[in-house]
Amino acid sequence: MSDQLVQLEVRILLLKHSRQKVLRALGQLGDQTPDQIEQQIQAMEQKRRSRRTKPTVVELAAKEAKGREEIEEPLRTLAVAFENKTFMPQLRDIQRFLDQAAPTGKLRSRKAAAPALFRALANLPKEELDQLATTDDAPGESDYQLLAQAIMGTSEREGEKTQKSSGPQSSPSGE
Repeated sequence: MSDQLVQLEVRILLLKHSRQKVLRALGQLGDQTPDQIEQQIQAMEQKRRSRRTKPTVVELAAKEAKGREEIEEPLRTLAVAFENKTFMPQLRDIQRFLDQAAPTGKLRSRKAAAPALFRALANLPKEELDQLATTDDAPGESDYQLLAQAIMGTSEREGEKTQKSSGPQSSPSGE
C-alpha cells in the first residue's frame, strides 16, 4: 500500500515538474547525478522485465527430448494432451506413475509435477511413448493403468486372454 502511495506522489511530482527537475532534486538529496539516477531506474526496469517465465509443458517435453529426435514427437503429443488434461488428468495418476518409475516426494499440483513426469517419460522406450501418444482411452482405464501396462509390457489383448481363459466358458447355444 505504501509503495503505491509513493508511486502516486512521484507521478504527481513528475506531472507538476519535469522529469529532469525531479531527477536533479533526487540526485542532490542522495549525492548522485541525474544520469546515475537514470541508470538505476533503467537497471530496475530491466530486472523487472527480465524475470524468468516458467517454461510451458511443451517446452519441458522438448527439453527432455533434446538429443533424442525419435521421442520428440510422442513427447510433444503427450505434453499437449497433458495441458488439455486428457493425459494424466488427476494428480494421483501422476503420483502413482512417478512412484513406480522414479520415486519423488509428495506432489502439490499437476503443474509442479510436470518436470518430473516428462523426465520419467523421456526415459521410456520410443515404442511405449508411441503407444501412449496414440492410445485412445478405453472406458474405465485411467492413464496410470495405460502407463503401467506400457511399463510392464502387457497389452489389452493379453489381459483379455487371461480373462477368457480363467472365466467360465459359455456357448451361445446354451450347451
